[in-house]
Amino acid sequence: MEREFDISCGVDVGKWSHHFTAIDRRTGEVLLDAKIGQDEREIRDALGELMRVGRTMVVVDQPGSMSALLFAIADDMGVPRGFITPRAMAQAIEMYGGEVKTDAHDAFVIAEVSASLPRLVKPVGAKSDACLRLASLMSYDRELTEEATRAGNRLHDLLLSTCPALEAHLAGKRIQSQLYLAVLARYGGCHGLKKAGRGNVRRWAKARKGMGPAALAKIDELFEAVSRQTVSLPGAAGTEELIKLEASYLLATLKSRKDVAARRDEALSAMPEAQILMTLPGLGAVTCATFLSEVGDVSRFGSAAKLAAYAGLAPRVRQSGTTVHSVTKPRGGNRRLKRVLVLSASKSILFCDESRAYYERKRSEGRSYGSAVTALARRRLNVMYAMLRDGKPYEKNNG
Repeated sequence: MEREFDISCGVDVGKWSHHFTAIDRRTGEVLLDAKIGQDEREIRDALGELMRVGRTMVVVDQPGSMSALLFAIADDMGVPRGFITPRAMAQAIEMYGGEVKTDAHDAFVIAEVSASLPRLVKPVGAKSDACLRLASLMSYDRELTEEATRAGNRLHDLLLSTCPALEAHLAGKRIQSQLYLAVLARYGGCHGLKKAGRGNVRRWAKARKGMGPAALAKIDELFEAVSRQTVSLPGAAGTEELIKLEASYLLATLKSRKDVAARRDEALSAMPEAQILMTLPGLGAVTCATFLSEVGDVSRFGSAAKLAAYAGLAPRVRQSGTTVHSVTKPRGGNRRLKRVLVLSASKSILFCDESRAYYERKRSEGRSYGSAVTALARRRLNVMYAMLRDGKPYEKNNG
């Protein structure tokens, strides 16, 4: 990064406008300090003026959807793009006066840090359309998952206020059963089920597509749960109308998740790199999609060690002189990527003999479960890097 640009353009991004602060690294002069609209013409004009002065680089602290237009224009104009990690940005803001919090100040800090300490600027690698599609799908799926959890919690609370026995029967993930949600969406809670009667509910369930003896047994279990309560709680009738609405909403949310999963699998089937990665034991569609959407082209990482640092799987070594004081887990890195890699490693212990042998060896060395699985995740990441670099599927002797 040291020789790649003369002008550091720090941008505090926003929904409707960005604040640009540009500093000439050669003289320290502030060339631009202005609010620029989220508009292609305004952004092009601002970057064009800076490019006439010297080689320019755009640096942000939020490389997300709000900076998408900015990055697209910069890429079209041949302006390199970079970002400063949230942790480095927080430390920089504190150093430059943590009590000040304005768009102009944040943009100045970004520009000043990237101009004086370019090693802190991380490049924003270009991603293929397929990877960008995966990123959008995975982001939407995370939002749907969180919304399903919130809807489930709301439904539990509503059921608890009308029939605690029914809420207990549907504890945990059982609340997301398609059958149970369909029953709640149609009949409500305890009062609605009793009013309809077991026979009517069984006939309704039997007429639904795909409902067999197991579904009817679940209906019987529901009625056994509601039969344990003979009194009607205050306000139960009105609350059961809300139960119908919430159950319908959760059903729709879960259906959206299925649709997104189908689109994700379709996208993965069209990506050669995905087919290579999924030959690795214990690596499923979610892990593969997350990896490709977060990493993109592995060639932008010079080595597996650099990719491990990006993923937060490279240990931190504290050393003084010839003495190593400690080796600790890194605090930085891409936490979302690290999480799926660690989960994948934990599953691979069940399916892959080599992963299990490596894990057991680490455990025999005195490592805890978490430490051993993290070490295995790092080892598997090295293999994934080599697979994509060489364009070859997993082979058992690769380790």
